[in-house]
Amino acid sequence: MSASLPTAFAITAGAAIAAALLPWLIDAQRRQRAGQVIYEDAPRSHAAKAGTPTFGGVVFIPAAIAGFFIGHQRALLPLLALVVAAGLIGLADDLLIVRTGRAVGLRAREKMALLLLAALGYVLWTYAAGFGGPRQAWFAGSLALPLWLWYALAVAAVVGAANAVNLTDGLDGLAAGTSVPAIIGVQLTAYYVGLPGGGAIADAVLGGLLVFLWFNRHPARIFMGDAGSLALGALLAGCAIEGHALLLLPLFGIVFVAEALSVIAQVATFQTTGRRILKMSPLHHHFELSGWRETAVTWLFVACGTLAAAATWTAWMASNKAQNSYVLSAARAQPLRETSPALHAGGWRPVAVELARPTRRPAAGGHAGQAANSATGRS
Repeated sequence: MSASLPTAFAITAGAAIAAALLPWLIDAQRRQRAGQVIYEDAPRSHAAKAGTPTFGGVVFIPAAIAGFFIGHQRALLPLLALVVAAGLIGLADDLLIVRTGRAVGLRAREKMALLLLAALGYVLWTYAAGFGGPRQAWFAGSLALPLWLWYALAVAAVVGAANAVNLTDGLDGLAAGTSVPAIIGVQLTAYYVGLPGGGAIADAVLGGLLVFLWFNRHPARIFMGDAGSLALGALLAGCAIEGHALLLLPLFGIVFVAEALSVIAQVATFQTTGRRILKMSPLHHHFELSGWRETAVTWLFVACGTLAAAATWTAWMASNKAQNSYVLSAARAQPLRETSPALHAGGWRPVAVELARPTRRPAAGGHAGQAANSATGRS
């Protein structure tokens, strides 16, 4: 069966689930007069958004489950657990806000602790099962991180991406629109080297995300809520971890990085100098208060995210095709953990290997054949 068929099937299934559930969520919340509670310190223009149905991102959870069963890949089970866990954490926060009628859900420490536990469990499970490892994609080759550093970066990626997408979810269509190119970029990287990445789970969520964008475009009929933003951030990080693209993740998700750094910089400068470098953080609110229309800010950020993802993917592909140097093998997970002397020869000089295909033992034991066998764990 062509690899494109499961992908198309997963995208279609995710889109169908979102198309079926989102109108029901909108109607149910309108009947109960429940909806979004606006933060007191939000821009005044956001007051009109109060009461808009929320936690529409909960549809990403059944979409992810559908993708898991469509993909039939054992490697996707840890990622499914991570996405569901992050989505449920966000949903608990959303429900508390809606029920109390105040923009106060889970405490920040509680939410961070739960996300940290989910991230730790996921990273340990992924490595123990052989679905992730310290060798990471990079330009014109790959880099082998120390194991302790890979663990730290992987956990930080999950927690950081979840919070960064959550911070970005402040304008109609913004978080959803910027998530699409980031997920596609990470997935293309994984597919190119024959690794699962997010597999059918990411494909199904992507389908649901495209339908969600239809309902979330300005003026939004439903918001994503923490249920969606935390799930999307966790999915994005998980795709990068299982696709061995952890180092490329900040480039694919450059908008999320900028949004998170704007908050960090705003808080740090205010605490140290008593001054604010932005009119309001996250960054999209600064543009709003500078006189930009909401739709203009959204389109600008989505365009920047799309260009960054496209540029990263193009540069990565060009550098690795030119050097014929990418040394990750999808034949087995275990060799991805190993550090082969052949891969380090000459200070990361390119080593030619065949990817995502069974490696044939060369007739003559030449240097290139030895390097290929070493990279794929064959003797």
